[in-house]
Parts: sequence; C-alpha cells; structure tokens
Amino acid sequence: MLIETKEPIPHITNSNSTEVAMKERWIYPNLKLRVYTTGMRQNRLAKLVGIDEAYLSRIINGVRVPGKQMQAQIAQVLGCEAEWLFQQSSIEIPSHLIGIEQKQESAGSQA
Repeated sequence: MLIETKEPIPHITNSNSTEVAMKERWIYPNLKLRVYTTGMRQNRLAKLVGIDEAYLSRIINGVRVPGKQMQAQIAQVLGCEAEWLFQQSSIEIPSHLIGIEQKQESAGSQA
C-alpha cells in the first residue's frame, strides 16, 4: 500500500542507529473526551452534524482536519466551545504502523 504525503517524512535515529520514519499527526484529545463523556455514538454525532460517519472518525482520529464551520457545527451538537474542543496535540506515529492503522480503520468501517 502506498501512502502519499504532501511533506517529507522525517527520519529519526534511535540509540541503535536504526532509522525509523515517523509521521506527525494532529489529534484532538478534547474532542475524544467530549464524545466519550456525552455518551454520544459517532454515528449519531455524524448524522446530527450532517457528515459521513467515516469522515467524522477521521476527524476524531486526527487523519482529517475540519474547517472552522465544521468545527463550529460539531461543537454546537456537543454543547461546548469549538476553540476548546479542537485544541490540538501532536503525536508521532512510526510509518510502519500507519498502514496497520489504516487497515484497522477500514476493517472497522466494514463491520
């Protein structure tokens, strides 16, 4: 599987001098927290916001970055401020795990 990125993937060297390609991903921990604490299922939230459940999942998991209008709609449905809800945290994912993650997402959407 080929994954295209707009920016080059940096290489990080660990203490054993083995290079591991890493990809940075932005996540929204407050969004995950709010969805969890409200008990709202992703399919219900997606329907109320008017988007596809798979697209919402990609937003929640940091694969997609929603526009300001979409952020406002999600925040309104969840009853909180968009600025708080979409505060970003950055994580680095080893590139060899990116393919595994995408397979798990596609398997989950087929279930």
